[in-house]
Amino acid sequence: MFELKDKIENVAEDIEEIAKNYYQLSVINIVQKGSKLGASFLIVSLVTALAFFSFLFIGFGVSWWIGNALGNPMWGFLIVAGFLILLLLLILALKKKVIMPLIRNLIIKNLYD
Repeated sequence: MFELKDKIENVAEDIEEIAKNYYQLSVINIVQKGSKLGASFLIVSLVTALAFFSFLFIGFGVSWWIGNALGNPMWGFLIVAGFLILLLLLILALKKKVIMPLIRNLIIKNLYD
């Protein structure tokens, strides 16, 4: 009788230990995924900022160059602005079918890796 009681107590202690270990493992996994997501967000933010300023200065340079080639800087800026508006319209047209699924898949991939 006492032997069975001791075994039941040992099983209960083992189950309690397993539950504590599972909880600690879950906390570690959440922290790890959160840190990966935070690092990915920081890298994407930095790359986005650098790309923005790079394209900004390249756009000014190309506008100035086209304007000088045409003899009027205003035409260069208008041509580049028109190109950027066409690019914006293309992005808006492809937003739901191409861009959003791509971004969603990247986020899901980062969460489950």
